[in-house]
Amino acid sequence: MSAAISVFSILTITCYGDAWLGLLYLMILAVPLSFGVYQLRTRKLSASSSSRAEKLGRILFALQGVALAGWAYDLATTFYAINVARIAVETNPLGWPLGSIGALSYYTPTVLLTYVLLFKLKAKVSLCAAVLITVVMLLMGSMNLNAGVGNFTFFVWTASLSMSMRYNLLVLVAAVDLTYTAILMMTSRKRIFDLRKLTMRK
Repeated sequence: MSAAISVFSILTITCYGDAWLGLLYLMILAVPLSFGVYQLRTRKLSASSSSRAEKLGRILFALQGVALAGWAYDLATTFYAINVARIAVETNPLGWPLGSIGALSYYTPTVLLTYVLLFKLKAKVSLCAAVLITVVMLLMGSMNLNAGVGNFTFFVWTASLSMSMRYNLLVLVAAVDLTYTAILMMTSRKRIFDLRKLTMRK
């Protein structure tokens, strides 16, 4: 979900805002996005045989992360629009920043309860309850995501950098990306070598 939000943000900046800023944003996000892909591949390679209930439980718990990503996106874009750009105001008295505390008081116990239902109780009834809780949480997260998409337009309208700052930031991000790429390649080769050794022993 975080990857989908990132791609949407980059496309929005590039199409309706500053193409250079979209490229810089893409370079900044290259590190966490590629690390997420690497972790996903690693899990698939080292996945052990597990029951259908365990796989479903992991999927449900991952979907809660989708809802949390939508909430975090709403939080970040609201903070930018109101506190950084100062071109938006909260009309709801229970809105920003009280709304973030209210959402946190909902999401935190919901995630903890789902974790207990899926990985501690491990019963059919608890699995059904976890499905219902996850559906409600996804609906809440979709509302947060919709609000975040609306708030992101404020960033597109107001984000700007001077030319000197652009080049300095570009050099810094490029250096970080190259260093990260080298480290990731070394780690991947070592892991592949270890897996081959383990396979040969078997």
